[in-house]
Amino acid sequence: MPVVDDLLAKLRRVNHALPALVTFGGVSLTFLSWLISPHIALLVAVCSLYAAYMEVMTQWAFRAPKVRKPKLVDDHWNPLAYEVSGIEMFTNHASGEKGRPTVWICHGWTSGSQRMVGRAQSFQAKGWNVVMVDLPSHGGSQRLRKWTAEESTTLVIGAVNQLARDFPFLFEGPVYFYGHSMGAFIGLRLSKRRDEVVFGAKLSGWVFESPMTGYTEIFEETCRLLRVPRFLRPTLLKKTIRHVNAINPRPQPLQSLPEADMPLWGMPKEPLLLIQAQPDERLGDAHHRRLKNSMRDAGAMQLLSTHYLSSLRHSGAAVHGERDRLVSQWIDVHSDSA
Repeated sequence: MPVVDDLLAKLRRVNHALPALVTFGGVSLTFLSWLISPHIALLVAVCSLYAAYMEVMTQWAFRAPKVRKPKLVDDHWNPLAYEVSGIEMFTNHASGEKGRPTVWICHGWTSGSQRMVGRAQSFQAKGWNVVMVDLPSHGGSQRLRKWTAEESTTLVIGAVNQLARDFPFLFEGPVYFYGHSMGAFIGLRLSKRRDEVVFGAKLSGWVFESPMTGYTEIFEETCRLLRVPRFLRPTLLKKTIRHVNAINPRPQPLQSLPEADMPLWGMPKEPLLLIQAQPDERLGDAHHRRLKNSMRDAGAMQLLSTHYLSSLRHSGAAVHGERDRLVSQWIDVHSDSA
């Protein structure tokens, strides 16, 4: 029924709503069943406990940073906040030389733009414009009730589109995207949704540092952290997907977990530099292998440049000389040919 579906969609967008409603309903039904038969009441209680457990696990599956890095405060950067769909998104930009390209930088999970300033310096040294956006629930951007990469992508697009409207000179030339970890996952989605970006036709290259390239491993990790029994995980996944679709209404809703993995999640069509921490103590090998396999299967290996750095760690590498040297060399080649 459309009315029921609309109501459930609204409840799925709000924390605590469905767990509280299911728990209350279960207790009430158990009490009423007791008046009929203790055996029926026991069955109702067990079913109600299962339903409440699944709703709680589904809500907890939407992980968000508990502690955020503070927003960037630096006189060399121009901070601006934009409201997108009722959410305040915090941006920073620094102007370069006229006619030079722009790099759009996105940080990783629990990080923020202040942790990307060192990475930006490789581009600023060449006179580039630099644009950075704090993801929702990070830095100076507003917290989401339920964090999803899809909604975060939507909000990032909205903020940068407003920035492009107010400062069109920032996006006159080619635009490159630099994403670290979760920032690269957002970048992959941007490659899929580039038609929504006002300068999407100018996207000319990608730099991914220790990228996250799929949600499959994150879902399994979440299940392990929550200690969800393996036989219940398919049900939890279905419920999680329904919540994602309620938060992110789109013409083609998410149907399965592989749709949140590269290449279905997104696939760059321009030159891509992969800088990979080896070993990657946070994401392991699955994510960068998926990127390489996806590019190979698409016949796009000629677009990919890969460097594995044993001196680079996944986290805590705000400044790293070898990485920055490789990025600088790559942008020299590709910005000249853009």
